Amino acid sequence: MKIAGKKISLTTQIFLAMILGAILGLIIGEPMTKLGFIGNIWLNCIKMIVVPMVIVTIITGITSQKDVKSLGRISARIMSYYILTTLVACAVGLAVALLIKPGTMANFTGLASKEITGSADITIADFFMGMFSSNMFKTFSDGNILQTLIISVLVGIAILRMKNEAFKETVINGFNALSEMVFSLIGMVMIVSPIGVFFLMAESFGKYGAGIFTSMATLAGTYYLACLAHIVLIYGGVLWFTSGINPIRFLKDSAELWIYTISTCSSVASIPVNMKVAKEKFDVPESISSFTVPLGSQMNYDGSVILYGCVIVFISQVVGVPINIGVMLKVIFLSAILSTGGGGIPGSGIVKLLVMVEAFGLPTEIVGIIAAFYRLFDMGTTTLNCLGDLAGTVFVSKMEEKFAGKNKAKVTGA
Repeated sequence: MKIAGKKISLTTQIFLAMILGAILGLIIGEPMTKLGFIGNIWLNCIKMIVVPMVIVTIITGITSQKDVKSLGRISARIMSYYILTTLVACAVGLAVALLIKPGTMANFTGLASKEITGSADITIADFFMGMFSSNMFKTFSDGNILQTLIISVLVGIAILRMKNEAFKETVINGFNALSEMVFSLIGMVMIVSPIGVFFLMAESFGKYGAGIFTSMATLAGTYYLACLAHIVLIYGGVLWFTSGINPIRFLKDSAELWIYTISTCSSVASIPVNMKVAKEKFDVPESISSFTVPLGSQMNYDGSVILYGCVIVFISQVVGVPINIGVMLKVIFLSAILSTGGGGIPGSGIVKLLVMVEAFGLPTEIVGIIAAFYRLFDMGTTTLNCLGDLAGTVFVSKMEEKFAGKNKAKVTGA
């Protein structure tokens, strides 16, 4: 697309499509929901390549490492980052909600709840059992991303351990070629992304109208404020102290990613965009981002746990139940465990939110109301989850640069 001889970037096209779709959805209303299938077709075109993309990116990311030792170092750093930021995220959600007290300002008059379907029985044992596939082909056909990720990690390590160097090189080159093909296909789909984004946004705003802004305003406002606080204080703080990247630069340079996630609400579909931003804006090698970003899409859920904390406080304030330190600690640890469970469950975000509310003996009717407007919250959860993946990837990349610099200094000094 060109205006006055200048080519408009894809990021700008997506942003304009998002705004235009929202405006037309509000003006035209219900008829726009009948065209939502166009956006869903586009999203399906991305989702159809997610499994092959995870396989090739994880395997090429692992095989590009010098050895299993460097892989272990990167894995330890990124997993420590993901676990710690997830725990902090829930604490941020609780703190902001306790400070603002959104439940005391809530008004549910005229709001209808939505029936929540799906199993709420998600245990730690089920989660770990669900990580490992008994049939990799069934895993791929079911689109189970967590199991696909584990299979890819095992295959990647197996390739690194191959004794025959000629065979190893052949296998690595084969996966590199597949990776090139997969991302070429993704590039084709991304060209029409403004069209898909336009119809997705038009459908959402045509369905909910202005109510998407007003009906859940107190909770949504609190939630998005908590998300912003987490981005600036936690992600921004980590990157500033370790990499010299301030929060404003991080938000500015990651614009292509968060515009995309707000409009699609899909973490896995955002993987290629996340890797592109990491490489082009933060100089992260693909050998790192191709491992850390897909991994984060399955185990880093900062946006989700912030929502858990906000909702628990919100419902407690609505019904007049006080929250003490013990309850807050329980919320933090339970949400961290629960956030990484339930892979493959349709609508798992709202189901896991229901599990959290039930675990503290709070009324679940309000969760039904939240479910009816979940798209409004899902834009925030997906965006924060993906920004967390990006921040962690940049953090690990800078740590690897420092590690390589120290080793080089030792060798030079020797």
